[in-house]
Amino acid sequence: MIDNGFTVLLLCGLAWFWWDGRGAAERAIKAAQQSCEQADLVFLNDTVGWKKLRLKRNKRGRVQFQRTYFFEFSSDMERRYQGEIIMLGQHVTDINLDAYRVS
Repeated sequence: MIDNGFTVLLLCGLAWFWWDGRGAAERAIKAAQQSCEQADLVFLNDTVGWKKLRLKRNKRGRVQFQRTYFFEFSSDMERRYQGEIIMLGQHVTDINLDAYRVS
């Protein structure tokens, strides 16, 4: 009986983790699109990739997942550059872009 309860609890935890991660990734995609649009860049592949995951405290002291995603962009459609989005929970905390050639 305990094994069944633990299994169900574990599966629910994994489902929540996946669901929360998908929501964060969708917000990261929107942030990358907006960042590229503001800098007059082309957001390539219309997706972000998972780079790093860790636990970090927010401003209120609560522990949340800090997810780091990477994405690719181009300024001249000849070269690809990489950007990085750091999210704490469901909020974007930082967006970094590699140095790129201005066309």
